[in-house]
Amino acid sequence: MPPVVVAVAAAAAANAIATSAVIIAAIGSIGAAIAGAVVGAVISYVGALAFAKKPKAADLSSIGSALSGRTQMVRQPITSRKIVVGEVAASGPVTYLNVTNGNRKLSWLITLSGHPVEAIGDVWFGDTVALEGEDDGPAIGKFSGYATIWKGDGTPEGDEDLLAQMRATNSEWTANHKQQGCAKLYIEFTYDQDVYAGGIPQVKTMVKGKKDIYDPRTETTGYTDNWALVTADYIASDLGISASQGVVLEDDLIAAANVCDEEIDLADGGTQKRYITAGVIDTEVSLGDNLRELINPGAGLVVNTGGYWSVLAGAYRTPEYTIDESWLSGPIRVRLLQSKSDLFNVVRGVYVSPDTLWQPTDLPVLKSDVFIEQDGGQEIPVDREYLYTPSAAAGQRLQKIGLFKNRQQAEVDLQCNLKAMALRVGDVVLYTRLVYGWDQKPFEVIKWDWAIREEGDNVYFGVDITLRETSAATYDWSTDDETIVAASSISTLPGPGDVADPDGLDVTEVQYETREGGGVKSKAVLSAGFADDAFVVTYQFERREVGALDWTKYPPAEDPELEIFDIPAGVYDFRVKAINRIGASSDYVTVRREIYGLLGKPTPATGLTISSLGGLAVLRWNRSVDLDVRMGGQVRFRWSSSLADPLVSESATIGDPVPGGDTMAVLPLKPGCYLLQFVDTSGSVSDAVWVSTNAATVLEYGDLDELVESPTWSGDLDGLAIEDGKLKLVGSGMFDDIPEFDEVASLDSYGGIVASGIYLHDAGHDFTTKSRRVLSASVTLQTVNVIDLFDQRSGTVDGWASFDGETSGEGDAITWYATTDDDPAGSPVWSSWQRLDRAEVYCRAVKYRTEITVSDSSYNVLVSDLRVTAESLA
Repeated sequence: MPPVVVAVAAAAAANAIATSAVIIAAIGSIGAAIAGAVVGAVISYVGALAFAKKPKAADLSSIGSALSGRTQMVRQPITSRKIVVGEVAASGPVTYLNVTNGNRKLSWLITLSGHPVEAIGDVWFGDTVALEGEDDGPAIGKFSGYATIWKGDGTPEGDEDLLAQMRATNSEWTANHKQQGCAKLYIEFTYDQDVYAGGIPQVKTMVKGKKDIYDPRTETTGYTDNWALVTADYIASDLGISASQGVVLEDDLIAAANVCDEEIDLADGGTQKRYITAGVIDTEVSLGDNLRELINPGAGLVVNTGGYWSVLAGAYRTPEYTIDESWLSGPIRVRLLQSKSDLFNVVRGVYVSPDTLWQPTDLPVLKSDVFIEQDGGQEIPVDREYLYTPSAAAGQRLQKIGLFKNRQQAEVDLQCNLKAMALRVGDVVLYTRLVYGWDQKPFEVIKWDWAIREEGDNVYFGVDITLRETSAATYDWSTDDETIVAASSISTLPGPGDVADPDGLDVTEVQYETREGGGVKSKAVLSAGFADDAFVVTYQFERREVGALDWTKYPPAEDPELEIFDIPAGVYDFRVKAINRIGASSDYVTVRREIYGLLGKPTPATGLTISSLGGLAVLRWNRSVDLDVRMGGQVRFRWSSSLADPLVSESATIGDPVPGGDTMAVLPLKPGCYLLQFVDTSGSVSDAVWVSTNAATVLEYGDLDELVESPTWSGDLDGLAIEDGKLKLVGSGMFDDIPEFDEVASLDSYGGIVASGIYLHDAGHDFTTKSRRVLSASVTLQTVNVIDLFDQRSGTVDGWASFDGETSGEGDAITWYATTDDDPAGSPVWSSWQRLDRAEVYCRAVKYRTEITVSDSSYNVLVSDLRVTAESLA
C-alpha cells in the first residue's frame, strides 16, 4: 500500500484527468482528510477498452482517423505540441511556408514534436521513400533534384544545420527563430509539374521519439518504447499530467517495466517485447483521454491514490490477501452477469505498422464461438483503435485480453472493516463463496470507497470495495493462438468504411462574361476523376485560401466536377473526397493553385505573321482567348533591331496599341523583330511573341543619310547621364541628402531612378531644299534592374537565374521629330514634335529628340546605339 499522506486531496487528480472511477467520501473534516489520502482515480484497460461504449454505425467512417492523422501534414502555424513516443512514422503542422527563387522553390518547415527526439530516419513523400537514413541531404528516386531535406532533433546541436539553411534561404527567418526544443523537418521543394503533378505530397518520417524517459532500474534517462516507462513519463512530464517523478511509485514501475520487457514468441519465428508503445500524443486532447489511450498497449492500470501514482502492466498479479468473514462488516452483493449492452463477443481492431506503410490496417477479427453461443448465437462486435500498438501480434494479444476481461462478468460488492485499508485498486485477492462454487477464487479490486457505518449510536469507519473476477488465463498467449486467430480472420475484402479516393484533382481558371452586366469575371473549374468504387454516390468539394483556418464546403455533387464562380484572386487549397452510400468518406485529394482573377497574366498570342506593303508592316494574329483582353484590353507592339530571339527588355515601343479584340495592325516597316503583347483590363501583360522581317519592299530608296549619336552623345542631356558610352537615366536622390554615405549601394541610383529624361540630338538633317524623304529611327537598349546588385544576392552563383541580373520590359526609348521649310541655321519656324518610327516628310530640315522613360524607379534604361536615317526614293 502506498504511503498515507493526510490532507492531500484526490480531487487534484480528478481535476487533472478525466477518470473512469473517482470517489471522494464526504465524511467530515477528519474523514475527508483520510479519504483524500487513500482514495483517488483509476484508469484501466477494462475501463478504457472493454467497458467503452460501442461506436454507432454512423461513426464507422471515423475508425482509423486518429491513426492516420499522425502522418498527415496540416498547414497551421499555431497548433498544439505533440509528444512522440517509441518509433513511429509521424508528420506535423507546416509552421513555416515561403516561396523563393522566382516562385520556383517552396520552403516548408514541419514541426514533428514539442520536445527533442532520439533520431529522425527515413522520409516519405506520400508512400514513396524520398530520403533514407538519419542524415540530411537531397531527395532520391523520382524526387531527385526536386527536393532537399534537413532534419532537426530539437537540440541546439541537432538543429544547427537546419536553422542555418533556413536563415540562408528565407530572409525573414532570423537567429531569433529557433523552435527551441522541437523536432522538425525543413524541406526545399523545387517545382516540376510532372514530379508534383498532384501538388506537394504528404510528408511523413520515421521518428524515434522522446529521449529523456526515466528508468528506475538503471536510474538513467534516455529513449525507450517500454510501455510502463513511457506511461510513467507522461504522468510526470510537463507536457503530460505534470506530476513529479517522485510521486510515481518506483516498486510498481520497476515490476511493470520488467513485465513489458518479457520476450514473447511469435508465430513466424523470433520474439518481441510483451508491451511496447509507439505513437503520437496530442497535448490538445484532454489528459484523461490521452492517458486512456496510453494504457491500451499495456493492457494495464494507472492508479492515483492520495497523489501517488501506480503504473501496473497487464499481467496476473499474485494475490497477497485472502478475504474471509473477518474482513466483512455488512451484507454482500453479487452480480454474476453485467448488462448486455456492455458485453461483446467479437473484437475488431485497427492498428498501424511499418509493414503497412503506417496506414490504418484491420487486425484479424477475434471471435469466440463459446461466447457467441452464450449470447444466443448473436455476434456482438466492438471496434477498437490501437493508437500506440505497431504490431499485429501485439494487437491480437490485446484483443484477447480485452475479450476475456469483458467476459469475466462476476462482480462482488463488499462492506469491509478497516482491514480493507491494506488494499488498493489493482490488487488481486482470493475470495471464497461456496454457494457460487468459489473456492479461493481470484478477484481484482476495481473500486475502493471510504464509508461511515452506523450501529445505533455508534459511528465508525469502514471500506466498501468492488471485486471483479480475473484469472491468469486472461494473459496467457502462445504462438498457436496467433496462428489460429490470424488464419481464421484475415480478409482482403473492403469494409464499409473503405472508400476509394477520387482519381486526382485538377483546377483550371476560366474567365466568363456575366449576363447581369458585371463584365468579365473569373471562375475556378474543379475536375476530379471518378473513384474506382461502385458504392460511391457523391463527391464533396472544399476550398480554403492559404492562411485561413476554415474550409468552405460546397453541396455534394453526383459528378466529380464543380464550378466556383466569381472567385477572388489568391492562393487556394482545393480538395475533394468521395462519399459512399452509408456516408463513409475517402481520404481527401488536395491540390494548391493560385487563382489570378483579372490580375492574371493573359495567354500569349498565337499565329503572329508579318507582311510588307509599300513601306508598311502588316501584322496579323489569332484573336485572344482571354475575355478581359477582348473586352476592354489592348494589343501593344514593340520593336527590336535584333533579327532573332528578341528580349522585351531590349526593345522599344512602335506604333500605337489597338483594341484587344483586333487581329490586325499596320505599323511602320523596319528591319528587325516585332514583338506583340496582350494587355488585359487590369493592366496585366502577357509574355511577348515575335516575328522578324528584313524590311524588303518593292520601293527603291537611295541617297541614304544616317545620323549616329552614339557613343559620343554630343547632344543636350536632361535627366540623363553617360556611362561607359551608354546613355541612361540619372538617380532621383540628391547627393547632399545622403544621411549615411557608407550605406549607399549605388550613388548613381540613390533614391531610385527618375521617371524620364530627354536627349536632344546633336545633329539634324538639312536637305538644302524642300524635299521628300523617308525618316526612320533605330535604337538599341537594355532595361536593367538597378537594385539587383552582385554583392547583394543570396545563395550560390550556380543557383542564380541569370548571372547578368534580372531584366524586364519596364523601360522605353522613343524618338520624336520636328520639321521646318526654313533655313535651320537662321530663325526657322518648327512644326510640333511628332513621334518617329518611320515617317514620310516634305520639308527643308528636320531636328530630333529621344525621350527615355521607365514605369518603375527600380529600373534604368541603357541606350547603346541611337541613329536616324533619311532616305529618298530612287
